[in-house]
Amino acid sequence: PADPARMSDAALTSHLLDHARTEAGQRVRPREINRLWALEPEVRNLSAEWLVARSQGRLAEWALSLSPSDPRYQALVSARRRYAAIVQGGGWSPLPSDLRLAPEATGAGVVELRKRLAAEGFAAPEGETPEHYDAALVDLVRSFQALRGLEPDGVVGPATLAALNVTAEARLSQIDVNLERWRWSPRPPPADRLEVDVGAATATLFQDGAPALSMRIVVGDKGHPTPMFASRLEAVVLNPPWNVPTSIAQGEILPRAARDPGYLARHNYVFVGGRLQQRPGPDNALGQVKFDLPSPFGVYLHDTPGRAAFARPVRTLSHGCMRLEKPRELAERLLAGQGWDRAAIDAAIATGETQRIALSVATPLLVTYRTAFVDEGGLHLLPDPYGWDEPLARA
Repeated sequence: PADPARMSDAALTSHLLDHARTEAGQRVRPREINRLWALEPEVRNLSAEWLVARSQGRLAEWALSLSPSDPRYQALVSARRRYAAIVQGGGWSPLPSDLRLAPEATGAGVVELRKRLAAEGFAAPEGETPEHYDAALVDLVRSFQALRGLEPDGVVGPATLAALNVTAEARLSQIDVNLERWRWSPRPPPADRLEVDVGAATATLFQDGAPALSMRIVVGDKGHPTPMFASRLEAVVLNPPWNVPTSIAQGEILPRAARDPGYLARHNYVFVGGRLQQRPGPDNALGQVKFDLPSPFGVYLHDTPGRAAFARPVRTLSHGCMRLEKPRELAERLLAGQGWDRAAIDAAIATGETQRIALSVATPLLVTYRTAFVDEGGLHLLPDPYGWDEPLARA
């Protein structure tokens, strides 16, 4: 409100409690919307907290404490203010649906592209010819593409045009649902933790509260989405066997073997106790490093022999598990306090023998889903591969 001092006590109380419910993540129950959203915010009696804070004369302090303190959350709040102002100012006009532009193009379409980019804060340097798709504009388009989860090729093709034609209102809603997901995270987050962002397909290890290792990951495809949940890393397994899930064995591997009798032997599959298993080795689907964790959904973190996938801008390719770009580096960081270094890890893998190393201190794991976030590169507004933004916006 413009002037809270003029509000009645009842109106101010109602407004403050509504703010409290929002910032404390109490407006929805995630798993009631989607069973794969297993991040449950702490249940709080906000009315009781408000009464105590009022009686102690610290309502303002209490209200400020409700929001996540993570600077990344606050950066997204700042971005929201900017997009709310854009929406209030009328947003931006869509570009023609048949617009296609490549470097060195000229014409009115290039002028419209410049206006559209500027409306969202992507302003080209002064002095260029507005009708010319010059090098500076190419760089600007590449920046836009990178921040929208697209291949940064500098060409305005169908995918880039579609991202440009998302309305300002839709972008504001996208920011809002991601702020809501932030509010479901533990507060404060553990100083040592592994954060997996399924929407961005990245993972970051935090140690002593600061990022220590970041990497790309491969996550579940649209038919096998990687869920949101909290767990803990309990062990590192070197040269893991892969116990093939029944659905994958019956739906994919055994039909291939029926068509190709040598398939199982070539790929090192055997039956153990009536269940299909792939023996350890460099071609194992789990790679040569796996991280054990309690997983209510049966999804895990592991290496992969398919390294080329990490170069792709879209990495929704798995059956739900999270494949890591830097599994040995992560193992080295987690095991450093237990006498293991990279040379020892490599030597143990070279033996070909399965070895499970329990972590002396389990590392908390947070698997979340963000399609809007701010980092040193700017505001990322990514595609929503699982379609999870809209049902949360409705709720």
